[in-house]
Amino acid sequence: MGITRRTFLVGATGLSVAVLAACTDEPPQPSPEPTPAPAVGPPRPAGVARSDWLGDSFSRGSTSFLPVGESPRLRDELASPWRDRLFFAGEATSADAPSTVHGALASGERAAAELLAVAAPGERVVIVGAGIAGAAAARLLVDDGPEGLEVIVLEARGRTGGRIHTIDSDAWPVPVELGAQWVREIGRHDLLERLVRAGVDVAIADAARGFDEAGEPIAITRPSTSATLESVLLPVLEAARQAAAAVEPDVALATALALLRPWDGTPGMEGAPSEAQSIALALSGLVEPRLGAATGELSTREGLAELPLGAENLVTGGWARLVDALLEDVDVQLSSPVTGIAVGDDDVSVRLGVGDSFSADRVLLTAPLGVLQARGIDLELPAVKDSAIARLGVGAVETIWLRFDAPFWEEEAAIWVLADPEAAVPLWVNLGAVTGEPVLVGVVAGARAIGFGALGEGDAVTAALAGLAPLVVGREPTTG
Repeated sequence: MGITRRTFLVGATGLSVAVLAACTDEPPQPSPEPTPAPAVGPPRPAGVARSDWLGDSFSRGSTSFLPVGESPRLRDELASPWRDRLFFAGEATSADAPSTVHGALASGERAAAELLAVAAPGERVVIVGAGIAGAAAARLLVDDGPEGLEVIVLEARGRTGGRIHTIDSDAWPVPVELGAQWVREIGRHDLLERLVRAGVDVAIADAARGFDEAGEPIAITRPSTSATLESVLLPVLEAARQAAAAVEPDVALATALALLRPWDGTPGMEGAPSEAQSIALALSGLVEPRLGAATGELSTREGLAELPLGAENLVTGGWARLVDALLEDVDVQLSSPVTGIAVGDDDVSVRLGVGDSFSADRVLLTAPLGVLQARGIDLELPAVKDSAIARLGVGAVETIWLRFDAPFWEEEAAIWVLADPEAAVPLWVNLGAVTGEPVLVGVVAGARAIGFGALGEGDAVTAALAGLAPLVVGREPTTG
């Protein structure tokens, strides 16, 4: 039996949002002046922007995942309301679409509906967090709430969006997305329609090219065939799942991959990747950037089944527009970090970092899993919720945006994946393929994201360019 979200079928189509990748407490600023190009290799970029979700005290990670031996039941336990006073939302509470924007959005609407089922006219509701989950919840409560329902959104940052972080700057020809970038699993939600209504441009970016350690091309997708990144690379993950199925208890994906018998790649596709290349490409191009999990921690049985699948649709018009549309006419108080929540029999007390406090009838909490694990909010919860918070895994996905004065590459595919386990930045998005602008976006996830995130900007750029050099210097154009 294959795998999709709960069953992970190879060759799935549709579209979700990989979420959630990268920001700092202070918005990153692009480098003001171009730096000189070295004599050999790619030039230094004229502008740089990068994320730091792990280091951001208001996120402490990018995604959530199921570690070895755990099940989606943990997400349901985290999502359930407590005493009809405290409600929970956020991608980590979504059993259907975790680590995606549409999962986070749906969780906000689900939690708001649960709250509305018990709310009375004239009550005060506080929503903690103005990310997509909090924004979706606020929209539903304001539009459908009982008469006189007061809705207040408290956001720790000086901006809305949470792990959606759009930077609009004259220095960049396109909006910089340091957080969520993709929409997948289209048939399972209406997110694409919502983006269109909000005036947000979305581009199909599914042409992919793999490269070996020497920078030589590996066939992944070809415009003249039905082959996609997933249809070529999912078979090796399915083979790992089958190899692990006979092992009890559950094993980490890294262990399952080590159990594989010799595997011949994708039948009938000339130049298809070898087994070792398929494993490296599947991890760098699918598992790590979409789940943020280290392969030594991710559950093969349950965690792999949560992998978001579907055509690569890239948001190019600014995710923040959707958040802004949802929060129109909503009372949002920025720079208001919540440090404590106390649930009583008749009300809920919300304490702010500046010493102020709110009294509310009900609270809807959208804090990321990493913040809950770090006890960034003082909150006494039932043991079952504390256990769910502790046992879920926090994933890491970081991005580095490089703007150049002119394109120096000839590769026409939108997605570049390196079959090199040692590459500092193994996944690149070529925005030139979909926007015509000379911008490359590097994606680092899983265990690699920790080391890369610790680098200073100069060292991070140097490491990124070093891995990029074999892919782009002196190569003929390739499209498939």
